[in-house]
Amino acid sequence: MRKFIRMSLLSFKAMFGWLDPKVYVLTKIIDPCLQMIFYSLLVRFTFGSSDITPWIIGNAFLLSTRNAVFATGSLLRSERFEGTLKLVIASPGNKLSTFAARSFISIFDAAVTVVVGLLAGIAIFHVDLSGISYFQFVLSILTAMLGGTSLGLVIATVALVMREIHLFLNVAAMLLFILTGASFPIERLPAPARTLSCFLPVTRSIEASRIIAEKGSIEKIYILLGTEIIISFIYLFFAYFLYIYFERKARIDASLDVY
Repeated sequence: MRKFIRMSLLSFKAMFGWLDPKVYVLTKIIDPCLQMIFYSLLVRFTFGSSDITPWIIGNAFLLSTRNAVFATGSLLRSERFEGTLKLVIASPGNKLSTFAARSFISIFDAAVTVVVGLLAGIAIFHVDLSGISYFQFVLSILTAMLGGTSLGLVIATVALVMREIHLFLNVAAMLLFILTGASFPIERLPAPARTLSCFLPVTRSIEASRIIAEKGSIEKIYILLGTEIIISFIYLFFAYFLYIYFERKARIDASLDVY
């Protein structure tokens, strides 16, 4: 476990260590907060609702999940451009453990952004989260970040056979934005889109967090979070098998050294 944590910290430092504190704050905290404020105001004027607490929570989760998706989705791309991808592939170590460790800290990094976004919502829009179960709320945040990370790992495997994957990352981010209920009510979506939203991670975490804020059914909260965790692990195992397939294809096509 100590080795796992150490690998996670080293990977996180390698990814963001070149940023100075000012740039880090601007890109990882202020930018998501400004986006959250923008989308929350948009929802207020679109739906004419005076209580935008559900949308504040949803957008705080969603924009921070995008951090998790992009951070983990760029793992193999970064390895390729740094010239270390072939070393990772040739390593005898367990690849699932390796990439799980590299994305582990990203879950907590994105969770911190959620907290900052919610604090901005409380300060600017007077969101009332007093009296809620903070244990349940933190659990819903970590579950959402796990879902975003698992989706990012699925997309990251494509970097074994392609140089640029930002198209896939941006499509995934827009799907989360539209289909998770963060900014648009799921019940207003077309039937095929509602069906697709059921298979996306983060959807149930956002719904659970709103129930927590409304002090709703505890049983429903844990059912939603439990389902979210199961779906996240399905995505993780899918990412692992995709990795095996694309690794074999990359070896055959000799695409590991293509920059």
